[in-house]
Amino acid sequence: MQRFFVLLMMLCASLMFSQTVEGTVILKDNKPVSYAEIILKKNQSKFSAISDEKGHFQVQLREKGDYLLEVFNDGELILSDKINVDGDVIKNLEIANADSQKSKISEQKIEGVVVTAKKKIIERRVDRLVFNVENSIASQGLDAVEALAKTPMLRTTDKSISIAGKSGVAVMINERLLNISGEELVNYLKNLRSDDIQKIEVITTPPARYEAQGKSGLINIVLKKNTSLGWNVSLQASMKNVYWNVPTVSQRYGATVNYQGKKLSASAGFTDGNFYWRMKGYEYSTGNNSYWNTDSYFFNNLRNKSINVKLEYKITDKSTVGGSYNYFFANPIETVKNKSGIKDEAGEREFTSDAYALNHRNNHYATLFYDVKIDSSGSKLSLSGNLISNNANADDYYNTQADQLISTYINPINQYRIYSGQADLEKNFKKLKTESGLKFTKIKNDSYFNYYDLNNGIPTKNLNQSNNFFYDENNYAAYASGNYEISEKWSAKAGLRYEFTELTGISPNENLTTKSHYGKFFPTAYISYKPNENNAFSINYSKRINRPSFRELNPFRYISSAFEYSSGNPLLRPSFTDNVEFSYVLKNNFTLTAFHNYSKNDWDRLQRIDNGMKYTIIFNFYNQNQTGISLSYNYTKLRWLESNVFLNAYYVTSKTFVDDAVQMPGSYGSDFNFDNTFFLNKSKTVSFMLGAWGNIPYKEGNTSFKGVASVYSGLKLNLMEKKLTLNLLMNDILNNEREKGTEFYQDFSTQYYFKGISRNLSLSVNYKFGNNDVKGATKQLQFDEQNRAK
Repeated sequence: MQRFFVLLMMLCASLMFSQTVEGTVILKDNKPVSYAEIILKKNQSKFSAISDEKGHFQVQLREKGDYLLEVFNDGELILSDKINVDGDVIKNLEIANADSQKSKISEQKIEGVVVTAKKKIIERRVDRLVFNVENSIASQGLDAVEALAKTPMLRTTDKSISIAGKSGVAVMINERLLNISGEELVNYLKNLRSDDIQKIEVITTPPARYEAQGKSGLINIVLKKNTSLGWNVSLQASMKNVYWNVPTVSQRYGATVNYQGKKLSASAGFTDGNFYWRMKGYEYSTGNNSYWNTDSYFFNNLRNKSINVKLEYKITDKSTVGGSYNYFFANPIETVKNKSGIKDEAGEREFTSDAYALNHRNNHYATLFYDVKIDSSGSKLSLSGNLISNNANADDYYNTQADQLISTYINPINQYRIYSGQADLEKNFKKLKTESGLKFTKIKNDSYFNYYDLNNGIPTKNLNQSNNFFYDENNYAAYASGNYEISEKWSAKAGLRYEFTELTGISPNENLTTKSHYGKFFPTAYISYKPNENNAFSINYSKRINRPSFRELNPFRYISSAFEYSSGNPLLRPSFTDNVEFSYVLKNNFTLTAFHNYSKNDWDRLQRIDNGMKYTIIFNFYNQNQTGISLSYNYTKLRWLESNVFLNAYYVTSKTFVDDAVQMPGSYGSDFNFDNTFFLNKSKTVSFMLGAWGNIPYKEGNTSFKGVASVYSGLKLNLMEKKLTLNLLMNDILNNEREKGTEFYQDFSTQYYFKGISRNLSLSVNYKFGNNDVKGATKQLQFDEQNRAK
């Protein structure tokens, strides 16, 4: 570590001796030229910068000598001059007559750099909030997860990504939904560089073209387009340390290769990870002169490997064909140790239990697509097909020590296949843009639960405890929407999506067959008003559905001891949510949003204690109303500081309709996120990060949740013309992150607490060589059903 800091100081010192050209771009009447592109050329090297609102710019150079200086505004050349650099240079650039010197070139290509007018950091569109990552200096040199954390309204952890006030968020890349969720999604996005991201779109009320699945919104990551031929390679490595006296507990390595030809685009990637996780916690259930208290310790080792290949081929100027293949393998090891104390009508007693699980998971994702432009106005027809295949099994060993030792071996096997095909048509008219499409999805999930009693290490199958579960689902969907530009200030968008679902669930041992079908319309509507460049208003509405995952429907009993288990519920029904939002954006950096959503048939776990057994089953048991206001502000007025502030406040009421779940009273809630980046040198290649996030206590369903807060800090370096990036980050400095709350039932209440390894020191390194402007194949195929395969 000491050597690292010595090297770090040497690198910082070397940065101070580079040459810089600094000045202001102004017109003859001294008015500044904002967002002009300044380019300095020498031989084959080119360096650039963009002027700020006051016309100020600064370009860092690696060596002295003669340079050709060019200035572009709105993509057009407005000044060309020669300059000699011998140390730092201060040079003001006066544009004698900008109009007469502008060329007719609308877009100038300089070795893969497309020079265009600079956009604002935050924009409000009719159906989404846009965060222009390429214009945020603080968001450069990061991975995609860290860039998402700097986006207004978003929060990220090592396990999930969410929109504040909304859970269950899905992530897209270039309008196509990723096929992964949870930790797998986070690990995937860590391999994507923020330097390759153009913008991040936060869609809290998704339009009709997207699946109605999910009670919350979508996040769309838009990658920069390929602007140059060639190839590049990106190498990534990261290490995470827990506490100061604990060795490194997780590592991740990866490599990505991108190629861009005249017709063929290709990319391939590989990652290898070894993630360790420890957690301790308790669940204390107390009632009338009774209790069931359990203390737990968890240790997990997630080992995974993944490969991905993407190809795109431009058949003609109007048509493109392509596909992708992703493979993910994981063999996590999970261990649990519990100590429980019980008091009930049978008296007081204690028991201990432990579990060891070795899992094997093989996931395959394959996609194909064909896009064709059908006219000169940008209209397009897209056809795509998707396949996902999962094979998972585990060897689970359980021991319970009470009056005697009870040992079991369980071999769960899960196999699912998901097939889908869709057609999407975008048709553009003078003021009207329309979208329509069809989609069919078939889901087949076969699960086998093999339960064995162990006597002296010899397994004997227990037919009463073993079970199989077979699930089939067909989804049919059709949608149509239109976006109409009423005037320069007014625009409107409306859509309607219809989804019909038929499903069958069979549990032979339970002698239970469940069949169901339902069809629903999902309307969306948006109106926006922009009276001028500094103000924008919008109001949105959407209806969503949240279908249960396979595991939540599976009646298998997941054993934690001889006296405790949890299971899904094949009778679980989908929930429906109505969302309404009103938003106001001021000067593209301050956003105020008022929202209301109503959810019907929400589900969660319910605990029950009966006849010496404690078990958990998932039920639909409450409806919920939530009304609130959120504020976000992006501050960039100081050259040495970029700050993002987000505040969310709401009032939530829940109404339970299951007798043993106690309804919580109405509750106020609030969450916040403050992120600050301090630039330590003029070229902004060395920066210091300091931020915090958290939420106050709140109530929902039958649960009272405690508040939580966390502080983080770090140091970031962009070296070698941003080809080498170093990030040193300290998470949860005060070690406050945990889950804590109380569930209330008619006969008892359960207090729970879980605390994992949250305070850790991580170091990540990313090195990219080759042509930095090559992105490879970037199209993602939409595949929404993967989020349910949990």
